[in-house]
Amino acid sequence: MQRTQTAAGPTRPKLLQALVDAWRQPDVRQKVAFTLAMLVVFRLVAHVPIPDINKTQLENALDNNPVLGFLNLFSGGGLDNLSIVALGVYPYITASIVMNLMQPMIPKLQALAQEGESGRNRIQLYTYWLAVPMSLVQGYGQLLLLENARAITGIGFGAEEWLPTISALMTMTAGTMFLIWLGELITEKGVGNGISLIIFAGIVASFPTLFNSVRLSDIGWSGIAVVIAIAIALVALIVFFQEAQRRIPVQYARSVFRGGRMYRQSGQSYVPLRVNSAGMIPLIFAFSIIIFPSVLAGWITGAAGEESQTQVAVELPFTREDADTTLATLLPDLNSSGEFVVNDGIIEWDREEDTFQTVLDRINSNSDSNVLTQVETTSDPVSGETLYAWRIDANEISEEPIRLADREGNFIAVSEIKTHEDPVDNPLTPDIAEGQTLGERPGWIIRAADWVQLNLSPGRPAYWGLSFILVVGFTFFYTFVTFQQQNLAENLQKQGGFIPGIRPGRPTQDYINRVLARITWAGALFLGFVAVVPFLATEFIPDSTALTISSTGLLIVVGVALATMRQIEAQLLMRNYEGFIR
Repeated sequence: MQRTQTAAGPTRPKLLQALVDAWRQPDVRQKVAFTLAMLVVFRLVAHVPIPDINKTQLENALDNNPVLGFLNLFSGGGLDNLSIVALGVYPYITASIVMNLMQPMIPKLQALAQEGESGRNRIQLYTYWLAVPMSLVQGYGQLLLLENARAITGIGFGAEEWLPTISALMTMTAGTMFLIWLGELITEKGVGNGISLIIFAGIVASFPTLFNSVRLSDIGWSGIAVVIAIAIALVALIVFFQEAQRRIPVQYARSVFRGGRMYRQSGQSYVPLRVNSAGMIPLIFAFSIIIFPSVLAGWITGAAGEESQTQVAVELPFTREDADTTLATLLPDLNSSGEFVVNDGIIEWDREEDTFQTVLDRINSNSDSNVLTQVETTSDPVSGETLYAWRIDANEISEEPIRLADREGNFIAVSEIKTHEDPVDNPLTPDIAEGQTLGERPGWIIRAADWVQLNLSPGRPAYWGLSFILVVGFTFFYTFVTFQQQNLAENLQKQGGFIPGIRPGRPTQDYINRVLARITWAGALFLGFVAVVPFLATEFIPDSTALTISSTGLLIVVGVALATMRQIEAQLLMRNYEGFIR
């Protein structure tokens, strides 16, 4: 019999020894090597970009737009370069969720699910078909988001736009289907679930950038220590809740005929009910729902027309070295008044009487408070020199004065600032001239969209509160929908099993539902906590933007790692090795 270590060999930790034993098995080693090779192919494809991309604007959009950041998470990092696999496997995940939810509602799908392997294969085929239109719809929405962020241009179905748009959509859809095929290859010939491992690889590949962002932030060593402590605590909690289960005892009684006489034999087992049987699905579903209103509101406000928005670009008198070391303090921190919006260093107002010149006059007024923001760069189309600029967009403004200042609080007078009022001279100020007024907003729809963008944006308590409620609700919903499909009480009765003290049939089902509801509360509250960790972190660590989606990513990474290790353990147990997961 093979053992986990030889008598004369060195003593290793059980997990490390198990990995060494697994690598020594030729078939296991071949599966692991195949999985790693396919993940390398995925990472190579993730660096093949779609043409005509503004790389700088794309990076800014991913840093400042949580919707794009969330989509990048489930594309496995493919959106970092707007690659041909920028959609990732997110359309397939959406299609899978839809098919799971439709099974109890459509009798034909429910019948297929009960037909065994052939029925499940048929449902899987339907899921692949559904992923194609999902890819087209989600791809177009993603392109619109990127166009609004100025990362790409020319998206639409006009005379000159339809061909590039269709080409990009077909490329992104083909990339998604390629990743699905790659994931199925990993599942069939490798180790672990291929789709999950693709997401896993993309998240792990982003960890160096995440660590560097934390290192370069202003949170200091104490803040970094807090971030590390939060990460370790989250990993421990995730492992605990992923592995925690309630075991319901089950007894089996069957009759055996020997020599013309009937004998009764009995056995005992248990039904394991996991505390977090829904996994990461509620998080995906909840965030998919909560980002939809913001995306729709952004499209509505963007479609309101250029007359409803004013942009002002002002060149700062900084050299490149100055800009790298001393970011301009562009706007006073007046957002607490609630009278206007400061969003990513952009001030927005909604006063029709304000003109380009009156805004500049406000800049020259006095102010005692400041906020830091990112300086945008662009090239002057005439001179070719680099301009360091800031923007003012239209929404709401108060009577409070605004003034420019550098990091040390030294105010910059308007006379020291070169303004570009001619749209030909500055690409950041299209269709804006001195004296131009804001156009009238087209009614309550635009104002409602503004309210949604303001209150349902990350960083607002309403956003995270709604996220928590949706995650908890979807945890219960998904857990019970998937559990009901198993027909556990009926299957136990057919196999001669029963729960001691509980009558078979409907009473057994009711008892299991009560137990499941109680333990699901713990899993649901835990997932809700994971969802709001970024918001809680920003309350204690002001500069913790790197944590925006890392808690969700960490849940996925730990969950996939545990599932993959279980498969490796199963391979070892088949060869009489000792297990290593308890």
